[in-house]
Amino acid sequence: MLQELSIQNLALIEKLQLSFNTGFSSLTGETGAGKSILLDALGLALGDRSDSSLVRHNTPRADVTATFDITHLKPVQTWLAEQELDDEGDCYLRRTVTAEGRSKAYINGRPIPASQLKTLGAMLIDIHGQHEHQSLLSNLKQLGLLDDYAVHPKLTKACKQSYQAWLVLKKQYETFLANQADFQSKLELLTFQNSEFDEIQPVQNEFEDLSDEQSQLSHANEIKQACETAYQAIEGDNGAVHTLNQALHALESIIEFSPHLKGSAAQLNSALIEAQEAAGEIQQQANSTDLDPAQLSYLEERLALLFGLAKKYNVEPAKLVEKHQKLKTSLDNLSQSDASLESLKAEIEQAWSLYQNHSNSLSQSRQKAAKKLSKIVTEGMNTLGMPNGLFEVKLSHLDVPNATGHDKTEFYVTANKGQPLQPLAKVASGGELSRISLAIQVATAEVASLPTLIFDEVDVGIGGGIAEVVGKKMQQLGSHKQILSITHLAQVASHGHTHLRIEKQTKEGLTFTQVVALEPQERIEELARMMGGLTITDQTRALAEEMFQVAHADESISPL
Repeated sequence: MLQELSIQNLALIEKLQLSFNTGFSSLTGETGAGKSILLDALGLALGDRSDSSLVRHNTPRADVTATFDITHLKPVQTWLAEQELDDEGDCYLRRTVTAEGRSKAYINGRPIPASQLKTLGAMLIDIHGQHEHQSLLSNLKQLGLLDDYAVHPKLTKACKQSYQAWLVLKKQYETFLANQADFQSKLELLTFQNSEFDEIQPVQNEFEDLSDEQSQLSHANEIKQACETAYQAIEGDNGAVHTLNQALHALESIIEFSPHLKGSAAQLNSALIEAQEAAGEIQQQANSTDLDPAQLSYLEERLALLFGLAKKYNVEPAKLVEKHQKLKTSLDNLSQSDASLESLKAEIEQAWSLYQNHSNSLSQSRQKAAKKLSKIVTEGMNTLGMPNGLFEVKLSHLDVPNATGHDKTEFYVTANKGQPLQPLAKVASGGELSRISLAIQVATAEVASLPTLIFDEVDVGIGGGIAEVVGKKMQQLGSHKQILSITHLAQVASHGHTHLRIEKQTKEGLTFTQVVALEPQERIEELARMMGGLTITDQTRALAEEMFQVAHADESISPL
């Protein structure tokens, strides 16, 4: 439940620290006093969109913190643990908004995206707005209310997930079908291309190896001649070996007289050895280089085939093997697509069958809930000044099922005895619609899992004895939930277990909004203000006191 709301520099509020009790709390005040500011502040803490216009004039930022007791809220505890945002004790949500419009969000002191505030907020508080009766005419809204009343989140989730799974498979199937349109032409092209590669059969590294061999064979004469010339220059008469030997012998003959020439002699000896080794390799290359016109012709023909294939398919010759493998894979995949299509059709049928099972289970749960909701709302209408009113939730099949199932929900109503039930939008006047909406909201609130419910002037359009019934109903709801109700009606406010007055004051040319927790006598004075005109008489105060005493005469109705 909501324990505290701390507000700084938000609109007309400079600084405000509010504590909330269990049970039913009435929030009242003059028009324009700032009741909506409290909801704006709470909305910010719960992840609503931020707006720099909410920041108090001439201040750098607004700051709102909402503290909740989550002791008995296991789903909230689990969610916080999963997000690694859990903390011992209470849970507090904080939001700041700068005058420039920048916003920051925190859960238990840790910075998070505002979307996470919204997710968590939806698990803590349910706000019923004063204009909800307008959206009540939408079939989608009516379906949502029925599902809220049925309290079957697992069924709605299973239905949505199975529908989405079916939809993914269906889109895959449609893509397959689109590809099938030119299946035959693709198959023929791939078969032909693959046959060209199969005929030539390129081998890994073949082009490079053949190019090296072809280069050597095509220059065999030049290679042999150059090798012979080089060999003679090294090993021939008066060649390099002969000259080096002469130089080495000359130095060796005088080394004993000039020891510092030992290094030069060693270098000459190394050069001699290397020259002899080089001559051997050159001679071996000359002997192994043969003129082979037939092999040269084969190499040139093979290289021409490989190069031609590479040019045709716009790839490097070295990439021919890789291209061949890609063609094989594409051909295999296309050849198997018929089998894949049949397999996919079977998966689609299975997914649709699962969706229908989930949709049917959801529909059965809705049918049961519809009967109960029809009865509860009818009773609510009867107590809200429509004694002959009847309400019925009717379900029919959608032409095209969707993620919410195959049900179309429509609320039917009659306000007068003997009149047939008709769709809500056709028969309800503004006042009747407001009371029917209130009856539905109260009915769904009774089964809601959320611990805190806020009613924002949902009693607009009613008065007198009916308003007293509304107050009594909220008082009863407050026996097992935390209820906050912003109201203009004394009959409703009088039933609150606690009473908060929102008031506006001007000091030193500045306007401030503050909230005051009222004591019993102050409550009577506030009720008299709400009932009376410009002047509050003793008679009005006496009526207000009587109203307060009657509202709290039943000691069995107390906050949880």
